[in-house]
Amino acid sequence: MARSTGTTWNWWDEGFSTPPKEVILVNPLTAYRVWGGFSRENGNLTRPGVCFSLERPSTRMQAEGLFSVMEYGNACRFVTEFLIRAGAMVYVGRVHPGDSFDNGLGVPGSQVFVPADQVARFVLRTAAARGLVDDLGSNVVVPRDDPGARRSS
Repeated sequence: MARSTGTTWNWWDEGFSTPPKEVILVNPLTAYRVWGGFSRENGNLTRPGVCFSLERPSTRMQAEGLFSVMEYGNACRFVTEFLIRAGAMVYVGRVHPGDSFDNGLGVPGSQVFVPADQVARFVLRTAAARGLVDDLGSNVVVPRDDPGARRSS
């Protein structure tokens, strides 16, 4: 089954649970990016785009519950605020809960995917990165054999 939105990238591989909605922003949008480990603050330029969130988590466990990205090598150590300028074409939808989601983490959040060709023109970091509270305790999420093979996390 092809998972396409009519674009050159695969919505499933970018962490959406269902096809995202294409939106052209008429107003600027404040978005957040959780990163750490194999995931970088500005994303991975070899990926088809960068994932952001409408929610700003304050802890690592909250971030994992919202975005299910640790299994893809995102250690959820930091959160950075960004502004996505009006005119950007973005894709918005629910995050796929991952292969090893713990229901105790809550309901997965939403994500905003900005295609790579839009990032430089429309995305601006508006605040310094803030560390997320490490509330994982003895809980560990083991990344896949090839972290980052899927998802622009």
